[in-house]
Amino acid sequence: MTRRLASDRIDNARLRAIVLERERVHPGIVASNVGAWHSTADLMDWDYPEIRALTEEFLRASRDMTAAALPAGLQGEIRVQFYGGCWANVLRDGGYNTIHNHPGAVWSGSYYVSVGVPTPEPRFNGWIEFQDPRPANIHGQKERICPEPGLLILFPSWLNHYVNPFRGDGERISIAFNVTTRVLVAPDRIGGAPGRAGPLGRAGR
Repeated sequence: MTRRLASDRIDNARLRAIVLERERVHPGIVASNVGAWHSTADLMDWDYPEIRALTEEFLRASRDMTAAALPAGLQGEIRVQFYGGCWANVLRDGGYNTIHNHPGAVWSGSYYVSVGVPTPEPRFNGWIEFQDPRPANIHGQKERICPEPGLLILFPSWLNHYVNPFRGDGERISIAFNVTTRVLVAPDRIGGAPGRAGPLGRAGR
């Protein structure tokens, strides 16, 4: 799922300043990033109103994604929470992210704060790519998305993905996150006993 977040609710200029200041004072960590800065995964706890507004949008989009994935006719209260955190990535010329996924979560996402000034070449400069994991995918088909400021991408956490090397000036800044979901189903929906269902409708106690 892709969604554009309204500029009157999300202040990308301020988010950029917050991330770059955190980069200045914190060494960051190494995960899938190569030649790039990766913050600690506690961004949802950074005490800024702009961060709170953004993470609320992440949770709202995750609830919508979960609702769309439920079997027809299944209804319940959808609850989402961060699982594995939320973090910022800063790529400058030559930086990229190796192929990876996000085990244990249900949905993962990436929001683009800024994309720098990419050079016209190479093709797919700084794009995020998703691999089709099906065994019959013998020709290696991929889904590629060009990052744009204000764009939010949400996808299943098990889906392998990577970021092509960024070539250009400035900073390509994204904020990524993982969530887990729970669906509280009405008793009459699961045989008269209260229970919970995941995004695919699996019921449990």
